[in-house]
Amino acid sequence: MKLIKIISLAAALCLLPMGTTFAQSDMLSKQVQSAVVNINTADLKQLIKLPGVGKKKAQAIIDYRETNGDFASLEDLAKVKGVGKKMLAKLDGKVAF
Repeated sequence: MKLIKIISLAAALCLLPMGTTFAQSDMLSKQVQSAVVNINTADLKQLIKLPGVGKKKAQAIIDYRETNGDFASLEDLAKVKGVGKKMLAKLDGKVAF
């Protein structure tokens, strides 16, 4: 009986560091997700990481930027085809200009 308790305690102690590792990786992924993306310099891969932005919208943003110059505000971003009020609300605070 003592042996089972010792083994159980040892197993629990071995698993303890794993919990902090998972917590750290979860915290890091949240930090990456909440990172602000400069809409005027971001490439396709960076834009796709934004909420609601897929490959087509990311390319549309890049095409618009190359044709019309840098964005100065969220309102400018609304001029891109496929970017509406709902998307602007999702992007608010997640993009820089």
